[in-house]
Amino acid sequence: MGTLLDLVATLTTAPKATAASLVEVTNAPAANDPQPAPEPAQATTATPAAPTPSPAAERPAEARRNAWTITQGGKPICTICGAPMTRDEALAEARWRWPDADIE
Repeated sequence: MGTLLDLVATLTTAPKATAASLVEVTNAPAANDPQPAPEPAQATTATPAAPTPSPAAERPAEARRNAWTITQGGKPICTICGAPMTRDEALAEARWRWPDADIE
């Protein structure tokens, strides 16, 4: 019993360690923290960029339709439907799928 009393006496007189001295804090971001976007790669070639088409707002006279008929070899093969688009936009969409297609 004397040993137990000696232990209690040393625990009550011993300096208490603070929790801050036991924990090391770092400012490294966690894996799920949002990361900054990488900088875009810059072009190294001197070729000029292709001209961008003007927005449709600048060409109000050009007709926009919701549906265009795709023809191949003079025969209709399908109709594309969707957002209103000009003939040039519809032709580009048709040529993406069928390189030799035309639209009506």
